[in-house]
Amino acid sequence: MTWLLVKLGIRLLGFMAVFFFAARKNPKIKIEPRWAIPLVAGLFGVMNVGMYWLLKPVLNLATFGAAWFAMPFVINLGFLIATVRIFEKKKWLVIDGIRATLYLALLLTAAHGVLWLGLDWIPSKT
Repeated sequence: MTWLLVKLGIRLLGFMAVFFFAARKNPKIKIEPRWAIPLVAGLFGVMNVGMYWLLKPVLNLATFGAAWFAMPFVINLGFLIATVRIFEKKKWLVIDGIRATLYLALLLTAAHGVLWLGLDWIPSKT
């Protein structure tokens, strides 16, 4: 149980870093006020950790495993769109344009892959 909470905390910190980096480097991605970054990243992280493991097998079965390399990107893109929709009334997370959305989804998918590799795959092999 402790290891699960540690992994969740590391994932949340990783996603916070990605949101912070993206908001600083891309002017079309705005997270304001700055204190909302942990809330935005936390919501995305909870969806990513909790729902990702439920959706991935279903979508892989629906595509017969043919799109295994694209599934993490598609799922993270969906979670990102849901996160934007949840925070759109308060304007805490604003992404202007499809390119900025795809850019952030790609960064989040890369972070997801690095976190999976470091927290799930490598420890299971040792």
